[in-house]
Amino acid sequence: MPRRPSLPTLSKMHASEVLSRSKQPIYLQLASEFRRNIAQGVWAPGAQIPSLEELMAQYRVARMTLRNAIGILEDEGYIRRGRGIGTFVEAKIPSVTELQIPSNWEETVALSDVLGTESIVDREDAVEQLPDLGMHYEGAYAPAYRYLCRLHVKDNVPYCFSEVYIDDELFSAHRGEFLNSAAASVIARIPDLTLHEARQKITIAGAGIQSARALNLNVGESVAEVRRYACDAHWLIYFARLEFPTKFVKLEFDLLR
Repeated sequence: MPRRPSLPTLSKMHASEVLSRSKQPIYLQLASEFRRNIAQGVWAPGAQIPSLEELMAQYRVARMTLRNAIGILEDEGYIRRGRGIGTFVEAKIPSVTELQIPSNWEETVALSDVLGTESIVDREDAVEQLPDLGMHYEGAYAPAYRYLCRLHVKDNVPYCFSEVYIDDELFSAHRGEFLNSAAASVIARIPDLTLHEARQKITIAGAGIQSARALNLNVGESVAEVRRYACDAHWLIYFARLEFPTKFVKLEFDLLR
């Protein structure tokens, strides 16, 4: 039988004090904590997790609260309960396909190519003003833009919610492509179109009602918000605001490159 892991050491502030800070139900917070234990190897695959009595002493919460938290992980396939022998981490735990957030335009196009695109809203009329870019920009703007709201999926899993603004003239010239594909993929394949500037900003934010609905999240749940724009020789032709659930996000850099 696999050796049981030791309980992680608590800091001076007790776990129950930290749990009480949030308005989120404690059992949901504990479910997140237990997933983290599994992801970081504190509770290794195949190992028996601490008993309810040990967890009650550690977290100072009610037995039913812990049962609810453990029940969530059991439903998700992280653990299994054996009558009379305890609760064990599954030998093969569910995996999450991570997405490397693009760090340049080529990576942006490559990611757009692998994610399927589903329409949420296709605005028929053009808008003359963009929302706040959230980034430094001193260049010119197109006379009008077309707004597209999209959900991007892979293997039927929603990975990204996006709101995109395309130069209306460019959109009209390539309407069919923009309506059926991710905007970055279309822009990259327009003949004789050269980008002269492209910028991106990433922040951690809370999902709004529309994006939470599309991504199967709770309102306010953490997402990586990506804002990016691209310009041709004349003006800004593309602006996008995207939200990725943080559980899918990976940021990895070569620090010596």
